[in-house]
Amino acid sequence: MIQYKIDILALSEVQWTGMGEKRIDKEHFIIYSGNDATRDQGVTLPLSNAPAQAMISWFPVSSRIITARFLGSHAKLSIVECYAPTNEASTEDKQNFYNELVGVLKDIPRHDVLCLLGDLNAKIGNDYTF
Repeated sequence: MIQYKIDILALSEVQWTGMGEKRIDKEHFIIYSGNDATRDQGVTLPLSNAPAQAMISWFPVSSRIITARFLGSHAKLSIVECYAPTNEASTEDKQNFYNELVGVLKDIPRHDVLCLLGDLNAKIGNDYTF
């Protein structure tokens, strides 16, 4: 993050349990949401000091979705980070995830700038060889 001057980063499949926030060092802060039962899934938003100080709120929706809201100079910014199930997941798991994601997106205030980040496990084309 320091080398490339990245202030907000979205990481998926971090395999952490629970939810919370941690100060990593004097210049970086992280919010996270993971699966309590198993060490799979998990999403995090590592932040540098500037966005960490501008953060109004954050919410760990599930082990696959986390939201954070920031106060900008001209508008509020809402970030939704998600980690979608793969095609191999059950239809029920996929449907639950997308229903949850749609619900989260509907709750974002209309005038906020919305940024959806994450791993949507999308594939382009119909090549299923890998």
